[in-house]
Amino acid sequence: MFVRVKDKSTGHKFDVPESDHRIGKSLTALSKKDYPPSPVVRRPKHHLDLKSKQSAPSKAEKPKEEKNNG
Repeated sequence: MFVRVKDKSTGHKFDVPESDHRIGKSLTALSKKDYPPSPVVRRPKHHLDLKSKQSAPSKAEKPKEEKNNG
């Protein structure tokens, strides 16, 4: 059977065999109520930290604002 886990460093959720030695170390087992053990591997859910990927406004946008204001 496969259980759903979450990688502590990346936040990705995926299935591993119940006997995987990483459970409790680098992987956190998720609730069996929400993710019951499965005989087949389920699709992974990748965690994307979009908040930390935001960039500053580009310099090209400032002239457009100046033209609209004047």
